[in-house]
Amino acid sequence: MKNLILISVASLFALAASAQTATDNQTVNVTGPTLRIDLPSQYHRMHPDEFYDYMRSYSLSNGGTLAVFYRGRQMYAEVGDLGRHEIVAAAPNVFVALDQQLRMTINLRGDTDASGELIMVVPRKQLADGSLVGGQRLVASFR
Repeated sequence: MKNLILISVASLFALAASAQTATDNQTVNVTGPTLRIDLPSQYHRMHPDEFYDYMRSYSLSNGGTLAVFYRGRQMYAEVGDLGRHEIVAAAPNVFVALDQQLRMTINLRGDTDASGELIMVVPRKQLADGSLVGGQRLVASFR
């Protein structure tokens, strides 16, 4: 019985000694998901009939509007007045701009409702005072 108590006390001291050797200045870096817009190696140029259901305007969670439309044989997406981007289908409901400045997922729910997300590179603009604004990623969801 004395041996059991002695072993318990000895292991307690060993644990205390190892806890004291750890440094308090340890830093843990936590990174979030990267918001990259990559053009897939294989993409699909949809026929207007396939794309028809997606052609409409969507209200975004940041108050903006996403317009998806067709001009000639190309599909386009435009957020507000930030310029249009030619898009291709990366998956049945995922679209990527050929200039890699926009990526969107559109989940259609009936004729008038949709959900999804938009990732877009907002271009830089130079203000009258010479300062630059923009040049960041915009992430919004459909409402």
